[in-house]
Amino acid sequence: MKQCIVCGNEQELKLKLKHRVYHCASCDLYSSDASFDLTFVSALAEESREIGLKKLRFHNFDLIVRQLKDTYFKNKTSIRGLEIGSGNGWWLEVCRNNNIQCLGIEPEKTFTEYYKANNLEVVEGFYPNTATTLTEGYDFIIFNDVFEHISDLESLLVSLRKDLKKDGLLIINLPMSNGFFYRTGKLLYHLGVKSFLDRLWQFNFHSPHINYFNAVNLPTYLGKYDFTLMNQFRLESLDFSSIKERIMADNKIGKIKAYLITTVLLFIKPVILHTSPDIRVFFFQKH
Repeated sequence: MKQCIVCGNEQELKLKLKHRVYHCASCDLYSSDASFDLTFVSALAEESREIGLKKLRFHNFDLIVRQLKDTYFKNKTSIRGLEIGSGNGWWLEVCRNNNIQCLGIEPEKTFTEYYKANNLEVVEGFYPNTATTLTEGYDFIIFNDVFEHISDLESLLVSLRKDLKKDGLLIINLPMSNGFFYRTGKLLYHLGVKSFLDRLWQFNFHSPHINYFNAVNLPTYLGKYDFTLMNQFRLESLDFSSIKERIMADNKIGKIKAYLITTVLLFIKPVILHTSPDIRVFFFQKH
């Protein structure tokens, strides 16, 4: 049994995967007992991952930036942001292309040379880090597919409040537990296939998911720390022109299996596009 971080009720063991997954019947939060592997070793092929993700991520990031510039900072000439977990640096590139100053912080060294070659400002290490402190506070702090990987969210949110300006924005985009793929994974699990959910939880990678939120329990949880939900909307989870490369980013999946999965996903594309989104972005304001 685990205590739910959202509502305080007991979570019951729900899934026996590579790690155990617990579920809260009261608020529908899913939590795992996984932890971050500081060796940074994963069954992850970065080259295939980039082909399968880059176009999709740039599209989603453009939507977020448009919301920032057109809604929240419409009359502001200088926008300062912080991205926690910069990964490949794509969000920082989109910000630069839109005249937004954004600093990144990233513990992995995989993309260090890329940051230097593209003049991206990234601090090495884990947040919070004194090198990322901005005296006047940030206009926004963003998590791009990172928030769900963090175990100590209480300490994190306390630090975020300190580093944001008054009325600053906390932006979180992350996978949803009521999306098409997660619900498909639960169905496959009950049919005896566990690998699909293991992949969604990223249990074969060094940075697994700790929590799986939905569009109701995430705002409830953030509200406990005086963050008010301002807006949320759907982000796309697949670029159908590069599905195979996205799947093959997991070294444990062979080419034949990747082709089969790709064929199935293309066949059910209309269903995926018209059901509950697998990824949403949330805009919270500090009060």
